[in-house]
Amino acid sequence: MEQQSTRMSMDQVPFDKLEKVGIKSDLIKQMEKREMTDFLNGFRSDKLYTINARIGDEEYKIPAKIRLQSKDDGSVDIKVHPIQRLNVPDEYMGHKFTKEEKGALLNDKNLGKTVELTSRNGQKDNYYLAIDPKTNEMIPLRASYIQVPDKIKGVALTAEQKDKLAAGQKVEVAGMMGKNDKKFGATIQVDAAGRNISFSNFKQEKMEKTEDQKQDVKAEKKAGAKQKVS
Repeated sequence: MEQQSTRMSMDQVPFDKLEKVGIKSDLIKQMEKREMTDFLNGFRSDKLYTINARIGDEEYKIPAKIRLQSKDDGSVDIKVHPIQRLNVPDEYMGHKFTKEEKGALLNDKNLGKTVELTSRNGQKDNYYLAIDPKTNEMIPLRASYIQVPDKIKGVALTAEQKDKLAAGQKVEVAGMMGKNDKKFGATIQVDAAGRNISFSNFKQEKMEKTEDQKQDVKAEKKAGAKQKVS
């Protein structure tokens, strides 16, 4: 089986540094496939891990996400992302937030649009912005990372829906097919924190009966009526 290419390999994971912060190697090796791929690509872990932390002179165990970071010398370090106080700064990566933008991030945990941000090397690009629901960190995601699909759960998106989705806006989609072949509707939106398209406001939909099913129902009702008369 062909293995997926990642920025780093398992051989580069500094398990000794993980042990120092209180994370056993077994916990990393038991990551699900997608989380492992993201982890080896330098993204934050999906789960929170209990790590050792020193605050002043006291030792604590706190929940945090972890990620790998490649250094200039080729080595790999561990970065820890503990839970923060929910806060939206006045400015982030060169973008000054309006009152409305701050409200969107605080209330929806999603900016709801793309904005131009400036990376550390001075490069400007369009990004989605969201707040990690587990750590309250601001998470930027290059707009080019997300490829808007033509279909979502069996439903073909219109050009307008695709444009809105690509722009970071919420889109209502009905008639999607879920588990057990049950149809549902939902709000979809690009989620920078999850690096995917998220679903919310689920609505179960009634399945429309085919003509054959309608005829069967009529036959059952007719048969039942005859039994009552006799």
